[in-house]
Amino acid sequence: MKILHFLLFLIPFALSAGIQDSTTSASREIVYDLDSQKTPQRFDDQKIQEFRQQDDFNYTEYEEPDNWWTRLKTWFNQLWHKFITWLFGVEEITGFWAIILKLLPYLLVIGVLFLLGWLFMKVNPSDMLLEKQIPPQAEFTEDEDIIQNQDIQELINLAIKNNNYRLAIRYYYLFVLKKLSDLEFINWESQKTNTDYIKELTDDPLKNQFTVITKLYDFIWYGSFEVNEKSYRQAEKEFQSITNRIQR
Repeated sequence: MKILHFLLFLIPFALSAGIQDSTTSASREIVYDLDSQKTPQRFDDQKIQEFRQQDDFNYTEYEEPDNWWTRLKTWFNQLWHKFITWLFGVEEITGFWAIILKLLPYLLVIGVLFLLGWLFMKVNPSDMLLEKQIPPQAEFTEDEDIIQNQDIQELINLAIKNNNYRLAIRYYYLFVLKKLSDLEFINWESQKTNTDYIKELTDDPLKNQFTVITKLYDFIWYGSFEVNEKSYRQAEKEFQSITNRIQR
């Protein structure tokens, strides 16, 4: 009886092994249809090369290089993922909150740009980019001190007495400027040039005379031209003439 039970136990394994052998042998047998009139499909090599040149058919996965930037992005992504998991209690967000989280980076960028624009409008850019400079202390120039605080006619007489005719011409020119300013023919300022005063004069005869004495003054004073008494007396006539016209 034990032998019979053992044989009955082996029969299913024997049948299974036989079926498996027949299946394996059948799957290994290749049958060719030699009588068929159909030709096998051939691929166009030129078309394949064209497809290879197109990005839509490039399935190569790009792997970012392992550097500090990629590691930083990975670290931020992991930190963000942990924050989302802690906030919502799940690892993946779906629905309304998923849309909000996708839009959140863009909303943050827009918010930062808006804040920068608001600060730019509220703050003077020159104060941000340049150091605040202390305004220079007002100091009298030599010409300004002479015109405002000294007796120019006395300075002219003293220069003539010392035979310093060149200096006398300079004082005479400042004397004319003072007269023109006092009578509001010009607006005298220390930083203005003689050409500026010529442009301010509206009376043509007066402007012509002032142009003449300006050329004399520039030639004698800035040209370091030595002036004797004779040449001074000739120039003095021009200065007296414009002074008389101003005082009319």
